[in-house]
Amino acid sequence: MNKAKDVVVAMGGGPTPVINNSLRGIVEAARAYPGVFGTVYGARHGVLGILREELLDLSAQPEEEIALLRTTPAAGAIGTARYKLTH
Repeated sequence: MNKAKDVVVAMGGGPTPVINNSLRGIVEAARAYPGVFGTVYGARHGVLGILREELLDLSAQPEEEIALLRTTPAAGAIGTARYKLTH
């Protein structure tokens, strides 16, 4: 039997409401498939959060809080970055 896989979300680009709504969709989709997906982590400021190990446990947030991301302006939830990875 397969173990549920954890998810790390790292956003890139400019801060727009679309980014927060995408984040909401990812968290809600992962919650809909608990046997497939485990904890959903948000990387603070995109890929920089992964490199710095700055991860937020988004699964611990109440459903009501996640639902608010649908209408939250800017990308304040976890932040974004335009940092480019090199080899």
